[in-house]
Amino acid sequence: MAINLVKGQRVEIELSKLIIELGWKVNPNAKPPYDLDASTFLLQSNGEIGVEEDFVFYGSCKSVDTIDGKRPVSADGSVLGSVDDLGDDDDTGEGNEEIEVDLSKTSPYVQQILFTASIYWETGEPSAKYNFGQVHNAYILIKNAVTNEEILRYDLDEDFSSEKGVEFGRLYRRNGSWKFEAIGVGYTDGLEPICKKYASKFM
Repeated sequence: MAINLVKGQRVEIELSKLIIELGWKVNPNAKPPYDLDASTFLLQSNGEIGVEEDFVFYGSCKSVDTIDGKRPVSADGSVLGSVDDLGDDDDTGEGNEEIEVDLSKTSPYVQQILFTASIYWETGEPSAKYNFGQVHNAYILIKNAVTNEEILRYDLDEDFSSEKGVEFGRLYRRNGSWKFEAIGVGYTDGLEPICKKYASKFM
């Protein structure tokens, strides 16, 4: 059974091969439909990505062919991102994205791996229409990639009534080992301010 974390809690990670699952429930009857997209940032000691490939998301400049189709991948190959297009949540509105992480492949310059999600809706709709206040049961779950055992879970129970992007959690190095921190920080304007914070030189 996974250990349930609270916001700000930090736990040491003793495994190298992980599956990071971000999940949520949206309104399946919303018009137009909306969805959440996961994005991962591999950060250097200065708190920013060093190369464009270390922003791993559905529109990444680097991808690999897998049995599930093309998936975005980080420059060092340690993070294999998820592709989750609009409308692929089931009829209940429940959705999730899985990101594969192999910490043994992480480049020495990578000090943090940040996991975020932002709301996506059809082009042309007013940006004020949707926010995380309309997203329910959001969580981040860490699993053993070999056994699929659930290790850590953080349920985001904050009321993000105006935010369209959220930092769920991060893996970070400390004294030669890796730890995970439950974050739960929101951004009003979705993915853009997150990119400005962590990938400004590529915008």
